[in-house]
Amino acid sequence: MRTGCIIQARMTSSRLPGKVLRTIDYQEGKSVLGSVVERVRSAKKLDHFLIACTTNSDDDPLVEYAKREGIACFRGSENDVLDRFYGAANEFGYDNIVRITSDCPFLDPSVIDALIELFIKGNYQYASNCIRRTYPHGLDCEIFTYDVLKWMHKNTEEKFYREHVTSYVTSHQDEFRVGSLTLDGEDYSKVRITVDTVNDYTLACIITDLIRNEKDRFSFRTVLDCFAGHPYISAINADIMQKKKYDTLEEELEAAEKLLKLQEMDRAAELLRRNH
Repeated sequence: MRTGCIIQARMTSSRLPGKVLRTIDYQEGKSVLGSVVERVRSAKKLDHFLIACTTNSDDDPLVEYAKREGIACFRGSENDVLDRFYGAANEFGYDNIVRITSDCPFLDPSVIDALIELFIKGNYQYASNCIRRTYPHGLDCEIFTYDVLKWMHKNTEEKFYREHVTSYVTSHQDEFRVGSLTLDGEDYSKVRITVDTVNDYTLACIITDLIRNEKDRFSFRTVLDCFAGHPYISAINADIMQKKKYDTLEEELEAAEKLLKLQEMDRAAELLRRNH
């Protein structure tokens, strides 16, 4: 059984264009994506990994990066990401697919390994560490079988499901054997170490510098120690609301109300609440 990791990447982020190739380690000249790749390479239970970007010319720098670093790269549809994953898994012969996004520079290789182990031992069709979130935002990873990917590719037509690769499974968990990786008795779900905005990027640069010489710099607990030892850094991106795709209108409206309140637009939030 070949377990491969697909790192989903593109340069046209709506909130921070080009973020994945922005430098976060100025001493070593390492980018956000470079940090992701370094950590994925350190996972012991992966047989292979690749970068899956789009066919748009905007993503040519990602292809060039992959060539320079000797990393496999697959190009596919920008909006039909499910098709992109299906094409990549077929081309490289993956039996199990680990999905990771390229804006998570503090991924923990041991978490990837733990998820793969849970998945295989439980004979699951899909498993993730964010079904019931206890890990920080930015450590997200999921794994699914090629058969599930093939089924979704053939049977799901809605734009939402095609754009968000595993959304059909997470919305219909009763139809699949689903596993959930969680921390025992700990909850760091309010910690945000992904890169979506300028503030997130600033925080990532600071954390990278703080953990540079740490023995366990790949461990998410080393990152958590940064927050404990330097409380001020948690304020850098405290007002950023995690970007998320919602399954229902009610969930989306609830999130919109929270976002309005974060921006101190209380009258608009109240109007939204009353009208829905």
